Amino acid sequence: MPWPRTSLDRIRLLVQAACVLMLAAAGGLALVTRLLRPETFAAHPHWDLQWTVAYGVLVATCVAAELDRSPGLTPRKAALFFLEGFAAQYLVWLYPSFLVTSMIVVIAWQVAWIASLRTALLAAAVLTAALVAQKCAVGGQGMSAVILVSSCAFQLFAISAAHLARSEAAAHERLARANAELTAAQALLTESARMGERLRISRDLHDVLGHHLTSLHVHLDVAARLAEGQSASHLGQAREIAGELLAEVRKVVRQVRVQPVDLQATLLALAEGATDLDVRLVLPEALGALDAPRADALLRCVQELITNTRRHAGARQLRIELAQAANGEVRLTAKDDGVGADAEVAEGQGLAGMRERFEALGGWLAVFSHSGEGFQVSGAIPPVGAHP
Repeated sequence: MPWPRTSLDRIRLLVQAACVLMLAAAGGLALVTRLLRPETFAAHPHWDLQWTVAYGVLVATCVAAELDRSPGLTPRKAALFFLEGFAAQYLVWLYPSFLVTSMIVVIAWQVAWIASLRTALLAAAVLTAALVAQKCAVGGQGMSAVILVSSCAFQLFAISAAHLARSEAAAHERLARANAELTAAQALLTESARMGERLRISRDLHDVLGHHLTSLHVHLDVAARLAEGQSASHLGQAREIAGELLAEVRKVVRQVRVQPVDLQATLLALAEGATDLDVRLVLPEALGALDAPRADALLRCVQELITNTRRHAGARQLRIELAQAANGEVRLTAKDDGVGADAEVAEGQGLAGMRERFEALGGWLAVFSHSGEGFQVSGAIPPVGAHP
């Protein structure tokens, strides 16, 4: 198993290990007590079966909730947390002790990790009220009060730690996203400035040097017609050289004007900025005849795809591929391994704006998504010179 990429993932892995140890310790204590002091559970007929079923339900729902990658507190996760809470309370009823009540802390942390602070505090209050309704410790009301206060303290600690970790990770993600967007924008501005300078040079070559060479060619042609003998021969050669030079200048001007924008460095910088997402870019060796508007549309589309995937998809990997057809049409496809959603829900204002950008250039953009099947986008932009 690879080491988690982000600090939030590493924190979550460590807390998951702590939760596993807490569940194992509670189960181990119950097993040892059952073997050494079976009279402790004399009040519960078939205690072994009840404990095994409740403990199995708690562990199974805990694992299912951890494996569910859907973002936010979904109805399925809420149902799993309810089953976890019920199983944990039943285990406390079967064996009222401090270590068994620690399983309540595991549930509080899980809820706080994905839900809002208010929701997590409400869940902790419900779990605590359930403990109040039953004796949570053997040894009288005084011991029950101590265990109850300790359980509340540990729940609040777990909720606070989860909320702090989430807040820090969210701030880090916003900073990383802003840095990636600024890097991409800087690269695009640099490329646009480079293209603008090339256009200025091409205009100067065409308007100034081209004009003077044309005049020189005309004057040499007139002089060659009026001259006689060896002078006429030299003037004819000079006229031909001036004509060749004029043709070369026009060729250079055409090449400078249609030289494509280089998107590779910009897109790579944007992908590398998404540290919490594995963005796999598949790019052609070169994109021919790609002007600034088309380059900007592709860049903004990739930027929006990465942002949407990080915020809503619950995905670990995003694959983006650019390809160019023989006629110069640029095609884009993207697919993530997230939870997916209905296409109407998945497409927000960002992707709607991307569709408008593509359509303004004569292209198209389509969104394909279903619950549980990830998110996919396909689009194309026609070559330079094609009419919308």
